[in-house]
Amino acid sequence: MQKFLTDPLLRSLTPPATGRLSITDLREPGLEFRISAGGSRSWRVRYRVKGVAGRKVETIGPYPTFSLADARDRAHAITSAAKKGIDLPEREKRDDEEAKRAEQRPKTVADLLTRYVNDYCKANQRRWEQTDRLFTAHVVPAIGTKALDEVRRADIVELLDDLQNRKGLNAQVNRVRSQVVAAFNWAVERDFIDVNPAATVKKRKKIETPRARVLEDAELVAIWRAADSLTYPSKHIVKLMILTGQRRDEVRCLPWAELRADLWVLPGARNKGRRDHEIPLPAAAVELLKETLKGRSQIGPFVFSCDSEGKRPYAGMKRLKIILDRESGVKGWTLHDIRRTVATGLGRLGVAQDVIERVLNHGRGILEKTYNVHQYRDEKRVALEAWSHHVDCLVTGKEAKVVALAGHAKRG
Repeated sequence: MQKFLTDPLLRSLTPPATGRLSITDLREPGLEFRISAGGSRSWRVRYRVKGVAGRKVETIGPYPTFSLADARDRAHAITSAAKKGIDLPEREKRDDEEAKRAEQRPKTVADLLTRYVNDYCKANQRRWEQTDRLFTAHVVPAIGTKALDEVRRADIVELLDDLQNRKGLNAQVNRVRSQVVAAFNWAVERDFIDVNPAATVKKRKKIETPRARVLEDAELVAIWRAADSLTYPSKHIVKLMILTGQRRDEVRCLPWAELRADLWVLPGARNKGRRDHEIPLPAAAVELLKETLKGRSQIGPFVFSCDSEGKRPYAGMKRLKIILDRESGVKGWTLHDIRRTVATGLGRLGVAQDVIERVLNHGRGILEKTYNVHQYRDEKRVALEAWSHHVDCLVTGKEAKVVALAGHAKRG
């Protein structure tokens, strides 16, 4: 049905008994007024885009929310654009989507780094907290407020120069650079920016000298005794690190599910080597773990937790290190130095280098990883028991006993 539509006509129309009544406006071609059996009234427009096969239909909205004049204006805009080959509703839809994406895009460098850590690092980096700390300590204070699309290569160079020359950082400068490059690459992939401003910034040429700090016997004893003055879980984390030589976060985030009596089975998903790793626990370590259960009314999934339900692993390592420094009096050491001290101590006890590497879960050659899957459980057990006995002798002042290692006697 076609009519010259007027407001009086639209108000006077009676809904059909069934279905829907449609009236095409003679004044504005393609504009339709529709009234349903239930009494609802609405507008839509039919149009054909130049150069595109088929007709399209676009809903304008309900009447009288959209008046006759409003509907005619909208229909005219759509059909006029269609004659020029422009699908106006589709273009508006794309523009709206782009506006929404633009609103969700990070505006500043700090916004980007937060998104990068939350959306990428937490899911893909085993030590994403370190990346977050690098950004928080070094990048955000320098260029965090800078608009993302205004960051230039010179800003990144100036940041690294400041870290190296004013703050005196060395190895950490290149770590900051690599994470900034990665974050901006991530932003480019998501169309947050067009070009990575850090892409051509070169690594600093300063050599990253590996740490070689090994704790002296007296220092190790001082740290052990400082741990003794603490309570659960701080005391037990430090001692288990000393007794097993495993990495800080591997110990800190230890779940009960990885323990099998006197064997700790560390899955590949939770260690740097990305391979399952068996750690035979010396008797002292087993007793230490049993001690963590004393006085606890509820046992959660994690061995070391400050959460009353044990649902979250202990997260106070920075504060713990400060306390250990103060109580032990040992200077210039890191928690990772414990691991190097264990390796050195095992060597002094006569443990074969190959066994030491396996205790520490260090990387192995591709052929060995592929064909030799033996876990050396017995050899590692003998080595760690000997080390545990050595630590006990140091701490208590007991006379060392002779311990059999690798088929010959060594003094513990």
